[in-house]
Amino acid sequence: MYYINPSRIQSMFTSTVSAFGNMVVGIMSVMFIAFFFLKEQGLFYEMIKTAVPVEYEERTTHAIDESSKLLIRYFIGIFIQITIVTIVSTILLSALGIQNALLIAFFAAIMNVIPYMGPIIGASFGAIITISSNLNVSFYNELFPQLIKVFIVFGIVQLIDNFILQPNIFSKSVKAHPLEIFLIVLIGAKLGGILGMVLAIPLYTVMRVIGKVFLSEFKVIQRLTKNI
Repeated sequence: MYYINPSRIQSMFTSTVSAFGNMVVGIMSVMFIAFFFLKEQGLFYEMIKTAVPVEYEERTTHAIDESSKLLIRYFIGIFIQITIVTIVSTILLSALGIQNALLIAFFAAIMNVIPYMGPIIGASFGAIITISSNLNVSFYNELFPQLIKVFIVFGIVQLIDNFILQPNIFSKSVKAHPLEIFLIVLIGAKLGGILGMVLAIPLYTVMRVIGKVFLSEFKVIQRLTKNI
């Protein structure tokens, strides 16, 4: 009895790749816009300056400077994370004989930018690529073992990412407690879905800096920004 209809795999693959492609474009667009504002900080400041009263200009400049420093650290960390995940995944997948190892690894690394849900999306994409590359082989004798290898690799990479990479990137780069990051990402997911999860940490970082500069007299703000 066949549970997978091979004739439908191609259409499923096409629609899945299209959806993932749109997701990647959205994520890369957000990162590009953020990088542009960080790079052209003077232009960004002039835009803000027109809407800020004169007496707040100095504090606004300080807030922009502090936000830029933290966001630069965050995006550098993200770039390092993508690079390491891509290299490690490619090496492991290639060693186990998985086809299109670099494609699977790079896409998984990009999706890993999405906190918590990204690894699941990346593993699903890896499984789809593996299935589409082995349509003419026996499912139980050849394809199924390859899928197991793919999931084992993603499991290993996620252990490395969760215990080594993410604590240093999401927590230390923006100087926030891991529990804060977890709650903020959940709120971002609730409000804006996947895009909200991607934007949650950078927006929270900026909001903490603004709170420290303009609302430092409140105790809750002092506790949230004590590490900045």
